[in-house]
Amino acid sequence: MENPNPWSEIISLLQSAESKLAKARVRAFESHGLTAPQVSILLLIDKKGAMKISDIADELDMINSNVSNICSRLEKAGFIVRKRLKDDQRVVKVELTDDAKHKMAEIKASADAFYKCIEENVSQKDFEEINTGLVKLNKLFDLFCKNKK
Repeated sequence: MENPNPWSEIISLLQSAESKLAKARVRAFESHGLTAPQVSILLLIDKKGAMKISDIADELDMINSNVSNICSRLEKAGFIVRKRLKDDQRVVKVELTDDAKHKMAEIKASADAFYKCIEENVSQKDFEEINTGLVKLNKLFDLFCKNKK
């Protein structure tokens, strides 16, 4: 029997793709003992420098409390430190430790290898079609989110 709602198939495909992407990213970064969200945060801080939790959450489209929890684990593992601004003690920024700065070359190499593996298995035409479709889908969901506020 055919499903009368085509959106349910799209949602199912998105959930499946998200799950498979998560599994692939676990494999890509397990040698570093890091999760994909931890790697995303480390790569962002490496690129932009010290950041507030809320700014990281905005950049990665995550919830502040989730970012804070991930940063706590990264702090315990010695990858980041939290520092209060001298001129405004209320503001806390997280930054990479010296040890993490040295490990970032390896982490970036793993990320590059992950993306290269994907690129080797998709044609330029397929990549462009996937990208175009995801851009359209994100715009649609942005409109939905704006109308629901």
